[in-house]
Amino acid sequence: ILLGQMNKPRTMILIAEQNIGQEWNAWWWGGAHAQQTDMAIVENTLMDKFTEKGFEMIDHEAAAGQIKVTAAYNVQDLSASQARTLGNQASAEVVIFGKALAKLQGNVGSLQSVQANLSLKAVRTDTGQVLATATTNAPAVHINEITAGNDALKKAATNAAEQLMTKILASYSKEVGGTKSVNITVNGLNKTQFVQFKDLFRSKVRGIKDIHERSFNNSVAKVSVDVKGTAQTLSDEISLKDFGSCTVEVTASTANSLEL
Repeated sequence: ILLGQMNKPRTMILIAEQNIGQEWNAWWWGGAHAQQTDMAIVENTLMDKFTEKGFEMIDHEAAAGQIKVTAAYNVQDLSASQARTLGNQASAEVVIFGKALAKLQGNVGSLQSVQANLSLKAVRTDTGQVLATATTNAPAVHINEITAGNDALKKAATNAAEQLMTKILASYSKEVGGTKSVNITVNGLNKTQFVQFKDLFRSKVRGIKDIHERSFNNSVAKVSVDVKGTAQTLSDEISLKDFGSCTVEVTASTANSLEL
């Protein structure tokens, strides 16, 4: 129900993973280091856990035609900005990105001991808001070191999935039950007009609790608005509202932002 109230944000996973026996991290958006889907233990585990909870996940293989990876993005350590760009190309509202590493720790009798370390972050692709972070580690032992690595990575990913989902759902619940922040870019006003526009906006548009000015430069203003509802309901309200002599038009929108 909660995910439905949030319009079922679509989530994509971007994880560079290195298991026992691999010389380097592998990542599906790479070139020479691209990994096979069945080798992506962490990604597959996260996909399964999030899907079980009702999250709408984007399969990167299905979205491959939409994603254009230039040389600048063929790296294991994606920045938040790079992850957001790739996620936006696949029409994802949320992207989970980070790194996973399994390392051999030694022997436990006749068994191989492996430790997996995982660091992930979930951000909104339109605003860059960090929804959740997770850092986990997990051990595993097996007579076969690669199997031990698989088991350790799966355990670490399962723990990370629980952490991420708990934090993401808590954030969504807070927004549904109270106010959420919508980023708005306003074009075509000088500073005096913008000040007047803010006053008009507060008085005319229902659901607005507060307006925070972020920047103003060359007739382009950026604000974040605390609103009761969603960016979509705010967009509808603006589109239907009569602002008198001031013409206000929504020219672009995402799940968490508007452009006027």
